[in-house]
Amino acid sequence: MASVMIVDDEPDICLVVRRALEAHGIEVVEARSGEEALRKLRSKPVDLVLIDFLMPGMSGRELAERIRRDPKLKDLKLAFLTVANFGEVGENELKSLGILDYIRKPFKKDDLVQRVKGMLQS
Repeated sequence: MASVMIVDDEPDICLVVRRALEAHGIEVVEARSGEEALRKLRSKPVDLVLIDFLMPGMSGRELAERIRRDPKLKDLKLAFLTVANFGEVGENELKSLGILDYIRKPFKKDDLVQRVKGMLQS
């Protein structure tokens, strides 16, 4: 069974993502902060990490950078789940961090599921 971690400080977003993905047989692990995500990933890596870009404390970008610097986690598939709109420069920066995709909030559940499935298969 594929597993996805959602890293978001908003419980409502985590709940919507969890329900949408679990309905399609995808295991979901939640983390409310970058620190919690790193702790959980070190004990049980997942197949994909969906990261809120704008979080208090450690930002999504900082979390992605820390994952990429960690020898045990550096190859994880990463995507952002965000209200932010990235221009061309931002998208190039995402590519340099190895971010597979970014999904804009608010999102349609079907779109989220399809894009997550696509990333899991890539």
